[in-house]
Amino acid sequence: MIPPGDIIAAAATAWGEAAIAVVRLTGGGSAALADSLFRGARPLSREPARRMALGYIMDGDAAVDQVLAVRFERGASYTGEESVEIQCHGGVYAARRCLELLKSRGARLALPGEFTKRAFLSGRIDLAQAEAVLGVVRARGDAELVSSGRSLQGELSLGLKKISSSLTALRAEIEARIDFPDDVGDEEYSSYAGRVSEISEKTASLLSRCRVGLTLANGVRVAIAGRPNAGKSSLLNAMLESDRAIVTDIPGTTRDTLDAAMIHRGMSITLVDTAGMRDAGRARPDPIESMGVERSRAAIRGADFCVLVLDASAPLEREDFEAARAAAARPTVLAMNKRDLGIVLSDADTKELGNFMAAVETSAPSGYGVNELKDALFEAALGSASPYDGMMATERMVSALGSARNCAEEAARALEEYRGADIAGSLLSEAAEHIASLLGEDASEELLDAIFGSFCIGK
Repeated sequence: MIPPGDIIAAAATAWGEAAIAVVRLTGGGSAALADSLFRGARPLSREPARRMALGYIMDGDAAVDQVLAVRFERGASYTGEESVEIQCHGGVYAARRCLELLKSRGARLALPGEFTKRAFLSGRIDLAQAEAVLGVVRARGDAELVSSGRSLQGELSLGLKKISSSLTALRAEIEARIDFPDDVGDEEYSSYAGRVSEISEKTASLLSRCRVGLTLANGVRVAIAGRPNAGKSSLLNAMLESDRAIVTDIPGTTRDTLDAAMIHRGMSITLVDTAGMRDAGRARPDPIESMGVERSRAAIRGADFCVLVLDASAPLEREDFEAARAAAARPTVLAMNKRDLGIVLSDADTKELGNFMAAVETSAPSGYGVNELKDALFEAALGSASPYDGMMATERMVSALGSARNCAEEAARALEEYRGADIAGSLLSEAAEHIASLLGEDASEELLDAIFGSFCIGK
């Protein structure tokens, strides 16, 4: 519950020079509080709602800034409460002084995410939509923005509510039979099992789309591995279309890991250039190079995928097998590099190194095969799914949906095996609880604090 008269205020725009800086406040009495420092043609509380008014922010008789202000009535604002937004001139001091004056007149500084939390508590949005707000703010590509916008509009919530409604109806029927198990015939068990399977399939479909959204939100981390002078750094630069890494003809130029991010087909990919793998058995290794190799191994272990780069213009060397053994820790795409010099490696050669998700011929200087390599990484992460079909989701949401699907699948098996309506009813009840948690029904204060605490102040 939101305490009556608890007015919060915060800057809704980042501090710094800009065209405007927006200060927002919300809570019962917001317009009256704004009247105490806003001077226009008439008090803001007497201006029509949702219409901008020109005036000044006053500190006593001194004008602090000329501003535009607008009020929103209860039920017609972002938070669902009476609210005011004040557009100051851009810059740090004018907005900060406006905020200080609001605080001196009874407002308090908003906590991180408190505006969106109030929108949830007032019933303007559910928890799935609230979490999508953060997805929109943090989006790094078109596909991620679209998936977050889709969830914010309520598409995910609608799917969850349909599943919840189906679970409620079926549970009512099954639980009505629990006291009379002898009256439940084979056909009825079969009918119940079929309906539970439909719920499970719908949950699995939603889960699949949420996993796409989660992958888009998190992005993928890709380690680029290979022996010295295989062309790893050149390939990194070609994928980034930027000279991010130093490239020379001297083997072992890269001694440390180098991270760089890019967007491909709407998905964020962080590339990690690594030091070339040397033969672990060679005598008197360079201690600095050895440290670089160990960091390379750690980078591979910490990646989602690996690109194993081979100099395809030359026969395999011991270091190629060393790099392949390290890359085996993660799903790997093979880059047959230096195609411009002629390919001498055969399929039989690469099979000696292991099994790979895909193999792509590349040439860093010309850019040949670079987009194909990016596509291979994209498909490794998302398979055949379109990033624009995704639903914004968090790890918590994917976990809860997965648990709901598992419960529904087990309930269907219980009915198919005639293990009792009571077992199926209990499993469906558990599935319903998982779905309800995604919508924020009976959400604990600890959960809400954890979710909204990750928002910025003013959102």
